[in-house]
Amino acid sequence: MKHNNILHKAKILGMAAAFLCSGGVLTSCLDVQPQNEIIEEQFWNEKKDVESIIAGCYSAMQSYGMISRMLIWGEFRSENVTNNGVINDDVHLERLLKENIDASNGYTNWAEFYGIINRCNRVIAKAPEVAANDPAYTTSQLNAHIAEVTALRSLCYFYLIRTFRDVPYSEEPFIDDSQTLNLPATPFNEVLAKLIASLEGVKGSALLKYPENNTTSEYDYNCNRVTKQLIRALLCEMYLWQGNYDMCIQNAEEILAQKLVDAKEKGYTSSDFQYFNDLPLIASRSKAGNTYGNAFNQIFISKNSIESIFELHFLEDGNTGTQLCNGPITFFYGGEGRATPFVKPSTYVANDERDMLYNVYAKENGGYDARCYENIMFSGQTPVLIYKYAARGGVTLTSSSTPYKEASYSQLWPTYDNGKQSRNKSNFIIYRLTDILLLKAEALTLKLSSEGTITETSPDYKTWKTAFDIVDAVNRRSLVEPTPYKHVLEPSNYNTKELLLDLVYAERNRELMFEGKRYYDLVRRALRENSTKFLASKIVNKDPQTAAIIAQRMTKIDAIFWPIFLDELKVNKNLHQNPAFGSGENESYE
Repeated sequence: MKHNNILHKAKILGMAAAFLCSGGVLTSCLDVQPQNEIIEEQFWNEKKDVESIIAGCYSAMQSYGMISRMLIWGEFRSENVTNNGVINDDVHLERLLKENIDASNGYTNWAEFYGIINRCNRVIAKAPEVAANDPAYTTSQLNAHIAEVTALRSLCYFYLIRTFRDVPYSEEPFIDDSQTLNLPATPFNEVLAKLIASLEGVKGSALLKYPENNTTSEYDYNCNRVTKQLIRALLCEMYLWQGNYDMCIQNAEEILAQKLVDAKEKGYTSSDFQYFNDLPLIASRSKAGNTYGNAFNQIFISKNSIESIFELHFLEDGNTGTQLCNGPITFFYGGEGRATPFVKPSTYVANDERDMLYNVYAKENGGYDARCYENIMFSGQTPVLIYKYAARGGVTLTSSSTPYKEASYSQLWPTYDNGKQSRNKSNFIIYRLTDILLLKAEALTLKLSSEGTITETSPDYKTWKTAFDIVDAVNRRSLVEPTPYKHVLEPSNYNTKELLLDLVYAERNRELMFEGKRYYDLVRRALRENSTKFLASKIVNKDPQTAAIIAQRMTKIDAIFWPIFLDELKVNKNLHQNPAFGSGENESYE
């Protein structure tokens, strides 16, 4: 497979985007005329042309290459997943799961992200000219479109800097052969600051909600397209990475306030959330009966739940029709049509509740955290494969008469729907409410004084309690208990800044496991503490056979990022390899 220089490829993709249909389906029009200036003149004429390019951005984000990298970059170097024994199917994946990464690894190729970035830059540059010539294209529509593509561009760059640290950054579209394509890398903090500034600049122009007629049972514009809520979510997390905790909290609170309004509009009342510290979380226990998994069903199976902020939309018939199906989930996590998935849950997380180890799931939950059985499929008491996202039609968590240990409540067991899972229609969730709430809890925790035990008389007790209550609510939602849901996390066990911070990170892992979040959480903490100690202490649990090697390799901050793809270095002499990977050629680490 030949990989071209990314900015050159972005240029080609930017031209090809002109041929996208208004439905956003990428056709075979990548065979582009070389006369790009003719294409430009013929295309940018009216509002629908702009909308076609924007639709193409979403279509490109649904591609196998994009989704696979979002998962791999954000999850597969963490302690959560390990190799499932698939040999030679994907040697690049096999090597990175063993932390044996070099610059020839195909997953270091960032081309598709830059392709979307260039499309977004093209819209920002050309849309104002279209608006000047098309009377039907209003100023508010123009500004909303610019806000939309600015958010998509920022999301792509955010993935890139969290993965590679320093990356080429440009807000200029590349379309003309005379333009310079060999950009040097911009430092992480500079890119982050630019992203925040650009998002703040368009935040006021973004749509809060789309018209009702744009929302159907299959596709919900308010969850599957950029809204002001996504921009707030991006800013919330970016400010946390930047160390601006007040702005992180502010954006989280804006998201929460709107979610409370949305929940009320959909018929929820305060009584629905009374057990979750008044946070608008979907209950896990069904109102009718004693089965659990209601929240999981709404978030992952029915999709576009009240907790959703932004998720990429897929349809089950994607591999036979014109829409895309979520192929990477089948290939990585399993399903019909993929007898042996590439990865499986590591023993560290898979056996945690079964063997009552409680290194991952809270001991106070007593082995009854629904997420364990929502995240992982069990056959009897044996963990088999990653369950989150892998179900196509519906998941029912039912009571079993044989729990792992004696208790007053039955254990949960997941049951697969026997549908065609090779046509996986699971949406890929990029932001949902509990993610944002736990980012807020992290920011609150980091604002605490680091001096000793926090009590009710401590000056920052209120801040501590707000953070703890968020974690408690998320945890309590997952507890297998009849209503009312019980508090099980003991506050006195987390009454210092350090203990509470560890709890927040543990809860984020339990809640967001296998969603492409864990490794980025560990990287964020390593950067903030200027130490790989915590990160290394977690990922060595992936596989006992590679623990010593991983521990040795992860002693340097440079090593937690990825190498730059070799083909990029060959064509762009202004790029320099991550020093943890030597020259990059046939070298994993120095």
